[in-house]
Amino acid sequence: MPFEIRQLSWHKRRKPGNEPKPVAVAVPDFKKEANHMCEITVTFDSGEIMQMMGRVLQNPITGAWSVNGLNTTGQSVFARYIDE
Repeated sequence: MPFEIRQLSWHKRRKPGNEPKPVAVAVPDFKKEANHMCEITVTFDSGEIMQMMGRVLQNPITGAWSVNGLNTTGQSVFARYIDE
């Protein structure tokens, strides 16, 4: 399933650092169902691969689907689902 990663910026809340940036996401159990909990596999530019818990969201205005993931260390990723 194709996803577009949206870069999140926390520079207003935290000091900028050299945090790894996500370059690829995989959501094998993605469903177009609001608030569906799913597993997200994220590959970072450092080569690190992490598992995150995610939640499926739907924009009430545009109807666009996305996944927001977070792990226990506070790293997060936001990816928009691209309809084919």
